[in-house]
Amino acid sequence: MIVQITLTRNELFLIKEMMPLWQKYADAFIFMDDRSTDGTYEYLMENKEKYNILNILPSNCTDTELTTESTTRQRLYDEALKHSGKIICLDTDEYLDGTINKTQLEDLLETNKDVLFYLKWIQYTAHDKIRVDGPWKSNYKDRLASYSKRAIFVPTQMHSEHIPNPGQYGIINPPDLFIAHMQWLDKKTVAVKQYYWKILDFITRTRDNTATVPVTAYDDSVANFNWEYETFSPTLKIPADIYSTQDISSSYKYKFIKDKIKEFDIPNLNDWGMDIH
Repeated sequence: MIVQITLTRNELFLIKEMMPLWQKYADAFIFMDDRSTDGTYEYLMENKEKYNILNILPSNCTDTELTTESTTRQRLYDEALKHSGKIICLDTDEYLDGTINKTQLEDLLETNKDVLFYLKWIQYTAHDKIRVDGPWKSNYKDRLASYSKRAIFVPTQMHSEHIPNPGQYGIINPPDLFIAHMQWLDKKTVAVKQYYWKILDFITRTRDNTATVPVTAYDDSVANFNWEYETFSPTLKIPADIYSTQDISSSYKYKFIKDKIKEFDIPNLNDWGMDIH
Protein backbone atom coordinates (compact mmCIF):
# COMPACT_ATOMS: atom_id res chain seq x y z
CA MET A 1 0.00 0.00 0.00
CA ILE A 2 1.20 3.50 -0.88
CA VAL A 3 0.21 6.23 1.58
CA GLN A 4 0.20 9.92 0.65
CA ILE A 5 0.75 12.60 3.30
CA THR A 6 -0.27 16.23 2.77
CA LEU A 7 -0.09 19.33 4.96
CA THR A 8 -2.83 21.76 3.95
CA ARG A 9 -4.44 25.05 4.97
CA ASN A 10 -7.51 26.68 3.40
CA GLU A 11 -7.07 25.03 0.00
CA LEU A 12 -10.30 23.05 -0.22
CA PHE A 13 -10.88 24.29 -3.78
CA LEU A 14 -7.64 22.51 -4.76
CA ILE A 15 -8.24 19.39 -2.69
CA LYS A 16 -11.54 18.74 -4.50
CA GLU A 17 -9.70 18.76 -7.85
CA MET A 18 -6.66 16.86 -6.61
CA MET A 19 -8.16 13.90 -4.78
CA PRO A 20 -9.02 11.91 -7.95
CA LEU A 21 -5.59 12.72 -9.39
CA TRP A 22 -3.79 11.71 -6.20
CA GLN A 23 -5.55 8.34 -6.34
CA LYS A 24 -3.59 7.47 -9.49
CA TYR A 25 -0.64 6.55 -7.23
CA ALA A 26 -1.86 6.60 -3.62
CA ASP A 27 -4.00 3.91 -1.97
CA ALA A 28 -4.61 5.87 1.23
CA PHE A 29 -4.18 9.38 2.63
CA ILE A 30 -3.18 11.12 5.83
CA PHE A 31 -3.72 14.87 6.09
CA MET A 32 -2.54 17.47 8.53
CA ASP A 33 -4.99 20.37 8.61
CA ASP A 34 -3.26 23.60 9.59
CA ARG A 35 -6.20 25.58 11.07
CA SER A 36 -8.31 25.68 7.91
CA THR A 37 -11.47 27.79 8.05
CA ASP A 38 -12.84 26.93 4.60
CA GLY A 39 -14.45 23.58 5.42
CA THR A 40 -11.38 21.46 4.67
CA TYR A 41 -11.66 19.32 7.80
CA GLU A 42 -15.38 18.77 7.32
CA TYR A 43 -14.91 17.78 3.67
CA LEU A 44 -12.14 15.31 4.48
CA MET A 45 -14.23 13.76 7.27
CA GLU A 46 -17.23 13.41 4.96
CA ASN A 47 -15.06 11.67 2.34
CA LYS A 48 -12.94 9.45 4.60
CA GLU A 49 -14.33 6.21 3.22
CA LYS A 50 -14.53 7.38 -0.39
CA TYR A 51 -10.84 8.26 -0.54
CA ASN A 52 -9.55 5.94 2.22
CA ILE A 53 -8.39 8.81 4.43
CA LEU A 54 -6.71 7.14 7.39
CA ASN A 55 -6.35 10.17 9.64
CA ILE A 56 -6.63 13.97 9.74
CA LEU A 57 -4.15 15.47 12.19
CA PRO A 58 -4.20 18.98 13.66
CA SER A 59 -1.01 20.95 13.07
CA ASN A 60 -0.81 22.49 16.58
CA CYS A 61 0.74 25.59 14.96
CA THR A 62 -0.09 29.22 15.67
CA ASP A 63 0.69 32.54 13.97
CA THR A 64 2.26 33.96 17.14
CA GLU A 65 4.60 31.18 18.29
CA LEU A 66 7.73 30.08 16.45
CA THR A 67 7.28 26.57 15.09
CA THR A 68 9.74 24.17 13.46
CA GLU A 69 8.45 22.85 10.15
CA SER A 70 10.52 19.67 10.27
CA THR A 71 8.90 18.77 13.62
CA THR A 72 5.45 19.24 12.12
CA ARG A 73 6.31 17.12 9.08
CA GLN A 74 7.85 14.44 11.32
CA ARG A 75 4.46 13.95 13.01
CA LEU A 76 2.78 13.55 9.65
CA TYR A 77 5.41 11.11 8.39
CA ASP A 78 5.36 9.07 11.62
CA GLU A 79 1.59 8.66 11.31
CA ALA A 80 1.96 7.35 7.75
CA LEU A 81 4.70 4.92 8.78
CA LYS A 82 2.21 3.18 11.09
CA HIS A 83 0.42 2.00 7.94
CA SER A 84 3.08 1.62 5.25
CA GLY A 85 6.74 2.20 4.45
CA LYS A 86 5.84 3.34 0.93
CA ILE A 87 5.12 7.06 1.28
CA ILE A 88 4.35 9.96 -1.07
CA CYS A 89 4.43 13.52 0.27
CA LEU A 90 2.74 16.22 -1.79
CA ASP A 91 1.67 19.80 -1.18
CA THR A 92 -1.93 20.68 -1.98
CA ASP A 93 -0.87 22.36 -5.24
CA GLU A 94 0.99 19.29 -6.54
CA TYR A 95 0.15 15.93 -8.07
CA LEU A 96 2.20 13.12 -9.60
CA ASP A 97 1.91 12.32 -13.28
CA GLY A 98 3.69 10.04 -15.69
CA THR A 99 3.56 6.90 -17.78
CA ILE A 100 4.14 4.33 -15.02
CA ASN A 101 1.10 2.99 -13.18
CA LYS A 102 0.48 2.41 -9.47
CA THR A 103 1.47 -1.26 -9.58
CA GLN A 104 4.76 -0.41 -11.26
CA LEU A 105 5.46 2.32 -8.71
CA GLU A 106 4.68 0.03 -5.79
CA ASP A 107 6.98 -2.65 -7.24
CA LEU A 108 9.74 -0.04 -7.62
CA LEU A 109 9.38 1.00 -3.98
CA GLU A 110 9.20 -2.60 -2.79
CA THR A 111 12.48 -3.49 -4.51
CA ASN A 112 14.25 -0.26 -3.42
CA LYS A 113 13.88 -0.20 0.36
CA ASP A 114 15.27 2.79 2.24
CA VAL A 115 15.61 4.88 -0.90
CA LEU A 116 14.40 8.47 -1.27
CA PHE A 117 13.43 9.33 -4.84
CA TYR A 118 13.78 12.77 -6.36
CA LEU A 119 11.37 13.74 -9.14
CA LYS A 120 11.46 16.57 -11.63
CA TRP A 121 9.38 19.54 -10.44
CA ILE A 122 7.38 20.70 -13.47
CA GLN A 123 6.10 24.28 -13.17
CA TYR A 124 2.83 24.67 -15.08
CA THR A 125 1.86 28.19 -16.11
CA ALA A 126 -1.05 27.22 -18.40
CA HIS A 127 -2.84 24.19 -19.78
CA ASP A 128 0.11 23.18 -21.95
CA LYS A 129 2.90 25.58 -20.91
CA ILE A 130 5.56 25.32 -18.21
CA ARG A 131 8.12 27.73 -16.79
CA VAL A 132 11.74 27.02 -17.78
CA ASP A 133 13.76 30.11 -16.83
CA GLY A 134 16.48 30.02 -14.19
CA PRO A 135 16.27 27.13 -11.71
CA TRP A 136 12.94 25.98 -13.15
CA LYS A 137 14.56 24.48 -16.24
CA SER A 138 15.69 21.47 -14.22
CA ASN A 139 14.58 21.25 -10.59
CA TYR A 140 14.18 18.03 -8.60
CA LYS A 141 12.36 17.56 -5.28
CA ASP A 142 11.94 14.90 -2.59
CA ARG A 143 8.39 13.58 -2.70
CA LEU A 144 8.60 9.77 -2.69
CA ALA A 145 10.38 7.11 -0.63
CA SER A 146 10.35 3.55 0.69
CA TYR A 147 11.21 2.82 4.34
CA SER A 148 12.01 -0.37 6.25
CA LYS A 149 12.51 1.67 9.45
CA ARG A 150 11.80 5.13 10.81
CA ALA A 151 13.83 8.03 9.40
CA ILE A 152 14.39 11.44 11.00
CA PHE A 153 14.00 14.84 9.37
CA VAL A 154 16.90 17.26 9.38
CA PRO A 155 15.84 19.94 11.94
CA THR A 156 14.71 22.94 9.87
CA GLN A 157 12.80 26.04 10.95
CA MET A 158 11.05 26.67 7.63
CA HIS A 159 11.17 25.25 4.10
CA SER A 160 11.94 21.80 5.49
CA GLU A 161 12.52 18.73 3.36
CA HIS A 162 9.16 17.11 2.66
CA ILE A 163 10.13 13.54 3.44
CA PRO A 164 13.14 12.27 5.43
CA ASN A 165 16.13 10.63 3.78
CA PRO A 166 16.33 6.94 4.77
CA GLY A 167 19.99 6.67 3.76
CA GLN A 168 20.03 6.35 -0.01
CA TYR A 169 18.51 8.30 -2.85
CA GLY A 170 17.54 7.80 -6.47
CA ILE A 171 16.04 9.76 -9.35
CA ILE A 172 12.99 9.07 -11.50
CA ASN A 173 12.80 11.11 -14.68
CA PRO A 174 9.93 12.10 -16.97
CA PRO A 175 8.06 10.71 -18.75
CA ASP A 176 8.04 7.89 -16.18
CA LEU A 177 7.06 10.13 -13.27
CA PHE A 178 7.19 13.82 -12.34
CA ILE A 179 5.67 16.38 -9.96
CA ALA A 180 3.08 18.69 -11.54
CA HIS A 181 3.20 21.99 -9.62
CA MET A 182 0.51 24.68 -9.78
CA GLN A 183 2.37 27.55 -8.11
CA TRP A 184 2.85 29.75 -11.16
CA LEU A 185 -0.61 29.48 -12.72
CA ASP A 186 -1.78 32.88 -11.43
CA LYS A 187 0.68 35.75 -10.97
CA LYS A 188 -1.29 37.66 -8.33
CA THR A 189 -1.74 34.50 -6.27
CA VAL A 190 1.93 33.59 -6.41
CA ALA A 191 2.94 37.17 -5.58
CA VAL A 192 0.84 37.05 -2.41
CA LYS A 193 2.25 33.63 -1.54
CA GLN A 194 5.87 34.68 -1.99
CA TYR A 195 5.33 38.00 -0.20
CA TYR A 196 3.70 36.11 2.67
CA TRP A 197 6.97 34.19 3.09
CA LYS A 198 8.92 37.45 3.01
CA ILE A 199 6.77 38.84 5.84
CA LEU A 200 6.97 35.61 7.85
CA ASP A 201 10.75 35.51 7.45
CA PHE A 202 11.01 39.17 8.51
CA ILE A 203 9.11 38.40 11.73
CA THR A 204 11.17 35.29 12.39
CA ARG A 205 14.41 37.26 12.00
CA THR A 206 13.42 40.31 14.05
CA ARG A 207 11.28 38.75 16.78
CA ASP A 208 12.89 35.34 17.17
CA ASN A 209 16.42 36.06 15.96
CA THR A 210 16.33 33.00 13.70
CA ALA A 211 18.16 32.63 10.39
CA THR A 212 15.82 32.65 7.40
CA VAL A 213 15.87 32.55 3.64
CA PRO A 214 17.11 35.94 2.34
CA VAL A 215 14.56 38.25 0.71
CA THR A 216 16.54 38.07 -2.52
CA ALA A 217 15.75 34.35 -2.78
CA TYR A 218 12.07 35.16 -3.29
CA ASP A 219 12.93 37.92 -5.76
CA ASP A 220 15.09 35.49 -7.71
CA SER A 221 12.27 32.94 -7.67
CA VAL A 222 9.69 35.40 -8.98
CA ALA A 223 12.18 36.95 -11.45
CA ASN A 224 9.93 40.03 -11.72
CA PHE A 225 7.50 37.83 -13.69
CA ASN A 226 9.76 37.88 -16.74
CA TRP A 227 9.43 34.15 -17.36
CA GLU A 228 10.45 31.83 -20.16
CA TYR A 229 8.04 29.13 -21.30
CA GLU A 230 7.96 25.84 -23.16
CA THR A 231 5.10 23.74 -24.47
CA PHE A 232 4.73 20.62 -22.36
CA SER A 233 2.90 17.31 -22.59
CA PRO A 234 1.08 15.81 -20.76
CA THR A 235 -1.16 18.80 -20.26
CA LEU A 236 -2.39 20.13 -16.94
CA LYS A 237 -5.10 17.95 -15.40
CA ILE A 238 -6.94 20.66 -13.46
CA PRO A 239 -8.49 23.90 -14.80
CA ALA A 240 -5.70 26.36 -15.56
CA ASP A 241 -7.84 29.24 -14.27
CA ILE A 242 -8.65 27.59 -10.94
CA TYR A 243 -7.15 30.39 -8.87
CA SER A 244 -9.39 32.99 -10.52
CA THR A 245 -12.32 31.42 -8.64
CA GLN A 246 -10.79 32.60 -5.35
CA ASP A 247 -10.89 36.03 -3.71
CA ILE A 248 -7.21 36.55 -2.93
CA SER A 249 -7.95 39.46 -0.57
CA SER A 250 -9.87 37.11 1.74
CA SER A 251 -7.09 34.51 1.91
CA TYR A 252 -5.30 33.93 5.19
CA LYS A 253 -1.95 34.81 3.58
CA TYR A 254 -3.23 38.20 2.41
CA LYS A 255 -4.81 38.96 5.80
CA PHE A 256 -1.63 37.84 7.59
CA ILE A 257 0.45 40.21 5.44
CA LYS A 258 -1.80 43.20 6.18
CA ASP A 259 -2.03 42.48 9.92
CA LYS A 260 1.70 41.89 10.44
CA ILE A 261 2.77 44.95 8.43
CA LYS A 262 0.93 47.08 11.00
CA GLU A 263 1.94 45.05 14.04
CA PHE A 264 5.67 45.01 13.25
CA ASP A 265 5.88 48.22 11.18
CA ILE A 266 7.39 46.28 8.29
CA PRO A 267 8.75 48.28 5.34
CA ASN A 268 7.95 47.32 1.76
CA LEU A 269 10.14 44.31 1.07
CA ASN A 270 9.48 44.63 -2.69
CA ASP A 271 6.01 43.44 -3.61
CA TRP A 272 6.90 43.55 -7.35
CA GLY A 273 4.47 46.41 -7.95
CA MET A 274 1.50 44.15 -7.24
CA ASP A 275 0.01 46.45 -4.57
CA ILE A 276 0.24 43.79 -1.87
CA HIS A 277 2.11 45.75 0.79
